[in-house]
Amino acid sequence: MDQKSEVKNVKENEIERISQRIKELEGAHLVSVGRASSLAWFLFAKNKTEYALHLQTGFRVVTDENIIFASADVFQPSEFLENSEEFDYDTFEWDIQGNSRYDERVDSFIDKYLNKLVVIGAFVSQYGDLTIKMNNGIEIEVFISMSKDECWRFFRRHSDNHLIIGGEGIID
Repeated sequence: MDQKSEVKNVKENEIERISQRIKELEGAHLVSVGRASSLAWFLFAKNKTEYALHLQTGFRVVTDENIIFASADVFQPSEFLENSEEFDYDTFEWDIQGNSRYDERVDSFIDKYLNKLVVIGAFVSQYGDLTIKMNNGIEIEVFISMSKDECWRFFRRHSDNHLIIGGEGIID
């Protein structure tokens, strides 16, 4: 077996390993969404198990027609803040909870969909991109945006067994 074939097999094995882990989400309800600074998190529950997805990469939550919210929204002011007479881009503090478009859009999303969305499929591309399909036509699309470092992680809450994905595949 030549070196190129060996590398391809390792990558295929990793994709299979990632796919098997992420499929644990199928049937889980989306129960919470939020952020800590620029790290976005999604919390799912199935039976009595909670699963967390942490994103430090480009992502978006979409319907068939629209982008509901996306990763870069965290760096944009909320419409409420932007439309206030005192607003100044030079002093905008995106890291304060409630200030960003992300916070505003997530709040609306939670009001409309929380506990109403169930994961119907979870898929990983050859690059480690992740797509989580839910009922009501909602999808979370996660994109590997770095060639090496951590982009996303998936784990059962209160567990040390984290699946960590970067541009080169699984990070141990």
